[in-house]
Amino acid sequence: MKFSVITINYNHAEGLQRTIESVASQSSHDYEYIVIDGGSTDGSVEIIREHASQIDFWISEKDGGIYPAMNKGVKAAHGDYCIFMNSGDEFYAPDVITEFARLDLTEDIVCGDICFGENNISPNPDVVTMRTFYKHTLYHQASFIKTRLLREHPYDETMRSAADWKFFMHELVFRNATYRHVPVVVARFESGGVSTANSEVSRQEVFNELKACFPERVLADYEDYVFGCTPYRQMFTTVEQIPPVRKIIYKINICILKVMNLWLKSDWIRKLK
Repeated sequence: MKFSVITINYNHAEGLQRTIESVASQSSHDYEYIVIDGGSTDGSVEIIREHASQIDFWISEKDGGIYPAMNKGVKAAHGDYCIFMNSGDEFYAPDVITEFARLDLTEDIVCGDICFGENNISPNPDVVTMRTFYKHTLYHQASFIKTRLLREHPYDETMRSAADWKFFMHELVFRNATYRHVPVVVARFESGGVSTANSEVSRQEVFNELKACFPERVLADYEDYVFGCTPYRQMFTTVEQIPPVRKIIYKINICILKVMNLWLKSDWIRKLK
């Protein structure tokens, strides 16, 4: 079996219904379907039971959150590749798995593209560098990941929001995992999930992980790339030292400077982030 589609759910019955229907509508049957529920009390379990014939494995029990649940799903997987289509997310079209099943996939991580809302298509990168992880990460809803990698290096369960970012960075940057981008829209993403709700937590977890992995001379590249090298930025040695109110003022100033750039055409203003 080539693919394991894994859905993580907790008290999101409406989204779970859409996701299950999306998976069940796939034209290819070269996959198994796994649903990990965190002990929902909103009718999610009843929905799972209604679709039990379309689900190869499911469990509903309390767990430690999204990443323990994702790791639990990987442990139950038998496919060569796993893809996480969590509750509320949907396959973009019925032939997505068919298209990827036709490919001669050998890479460790294979990524397609993702759709936000009705038609806002956002691609995963053709080439991954460290800059990919300074400001962003790969979309896991559009990523087929070798099951072996996820078992050897499971998601960090101490993290609340950035463990998927950490996994991709460590695999692709530190462990030099192989990567391939396929220009096919894989999933429609539902905003407002864990990563969206915990955006500030995610940023802090990302920064803490970068501090743990890199010396100051490398970390400075991250700070300059994300925040821009300005006199105000140079007043502080770390992101943590910028007070929240001043962060807002700083961002407003950057917007003003970028508008001024239309008139002044200054390189240093153009480069600000």
